[in-house]
Amino acid sequence: MNVRPLFKYSIVIFLLMAVLARITQQSETDIALSQLFFDSSTATFPYQYQTGLDFFGTKLVWWIPFGGAVLMAWKAWSCQRGSQDQWAWLAGAVLLGSGPLLAGVLKHLTAMPRPIHAEIFAGAQAMPTYFWTKSLQAAGNALPSAHASAGFVLIALFFVGSLTNNRRLMWGGLGIGLLAGGVFGLMRIVQGYHFLSQVLWSCSVIGLYACLIFSLADWGHRKYVQH
Repeated sequence: MNVRPLFKYSIVIFLLMAVLARITQQSETDIALSQLFFDSSTATFPYQYQTGLDFFGTKLVWWIPFGGAVLMAWKAWSCQRGSQDQWAWLAGAVLLGSGPLLAGVLKHLTAMPRPIHAEIFAGAQAMPTYFWTKSLQAAGNALPSAHASAGFVLIALFFVGSLTNNRRLMWGGLGIGLLAGGVFGLMRIVQGYHFLSQVLWSCSVIGLYACLIFSLADWGHRKYVQH
């Protein structure tokens, strides 16, 4: 299966997701959605410290990408050495292990705050008119959503399926990744930790990062076979 056209289409789709995230960020949609979960009488997000959501968000969620990275690395080790399957599963392990870390770094470089810290929701930070932060101390620490990235990295299964010519894994993996990222992102919106646009940015960043990693894996395998 020639995956290069598929990767090109994927890049276009995730770039369009970035455009959608930016439009959402500049519209009233972000604030309107977060207002649904804000209690103006107490000036709080009631679900911010809800036991189940808080335990999942602070503890369990990280087992998914990092535990998944270990499983994919084990799968790669069990494949024939130098095979396309091995390259694909190894790339999946890299994406799962490093995707949330990438999101964690980027959120310290952008200016948009969390809803709980925004003035409009009784916080101390004004909504910035610029995208990138002017200093690390002034970072919003929210864009993109690292928690949502913990789910979106599961689109690695889509790319693994494309490289191994497994269509069931491809489309099933795409659905799992988008659903998991969307659900994790919604949980953080409900808690007041993220705006919708920050979740959409997470999807775009992880998607483009996945395209890079798996394109390199495809290129690496072809070079390996040639030698």
